[in-house]
Amino acid sequence: MAVFLLFHLFLLMSFTGGALALKIVQVKVPLAALIGHSVQLECIYSLDGDSLYAVKWYRGVDEFYRYVPAEEPRATVFNLNGIEVDLDESNANRLVLRSITAETAGRFRCEVSAEAPSFETVSGHADMTVVQLPQRGPVISGGKPRYSVGDQVDLNCTSMRSSPATNLTWYINGEPAERHHLKVYPIVEDIDGLETSMLGLHFTIKTRHFRKGDLKLKCTATLAALYWQSNEASAEPDRPVHHQRSSSSDVYLDSNSRSTLASAAFTVHFLGSLQRSTLLVSFALVSVIYFVSLS
Repeated sequence: MAVFLLFHLFLLMSFTGGALALKIVQVKVPLAALIGHSVQLECIYSLDGDSLYAVKWYRGVDEFYRYVPAEEPRATVFNLNGIEVDLDESNANRLVLRSITAETAGRFRCEVSAEAPSFETVSGHADMTVVQLPQRGPVISGGKPRYSVGDQVDLNCTSMRSSPATNLTWYINGEPAERHHLKVYPIVEDIDGLETSMLGLHFTIKTRHFRKGDLKLKCTATLAALYWQSNEASAEPDRPVHHQRSSSSDVYLDSNSRSTLASAAFTVHFLGSLQRSTLLVSFALVSVIYFVSLS
């Protein structure tokens, strides 16, 4: 009985070992790629003693590339929209696609099969997005050059014609704007499939917004890990902010106040000089009258 159990255990281990001999280690596909460029896909696998029968690549359910080392030619390409294989650069582990288009995007699957005796087949997949970058950076519209405390800020940031639409983010003085200050507009899709995104910014000016000088507003547009552009606008306070602290004698005044104080100082100085001159003249007259009376 013990011998019987050991025999079946040996068979089970042999079967399991064969099943685990072939495995996909990694399928490397760019997360995002630029339209018109070439991309490299990799299928990394371990045969672990088995012989390779075939490597096949699919987009979705459609096979477009097959590599069979025992056949001649080894590589075969099947027509599929958006797929242009560079045969000179492709092999059993690497696949190069040239001049990718928007149609190239999708889920790519690598399928690896072993020869006898295991005849094992394993597969792995990864997704790729194809990106069309905007022709220019984000545009800020609707602002004013100067603001006062209590004014309403109503701005829009627009990123034109990309695929997919860019992600927009507003910053107020370097800090991300709070969600309730944002207005999200629907994505606009053009007839050619390119998309325009817009994000509004609406908030009330507070004293703290001018604490470090000008109010700085920035909009950033990003697309996957391939694109990052920003546009910044700054606004001056309509009137300089006055600060007066009990612990300090410094008073910050605007230019009109300084001019008024300067004029007042001049007037006091002038009157002081006039009064001194009047006293001198009066003293001289009294002296003359006194000497005349003595004569």
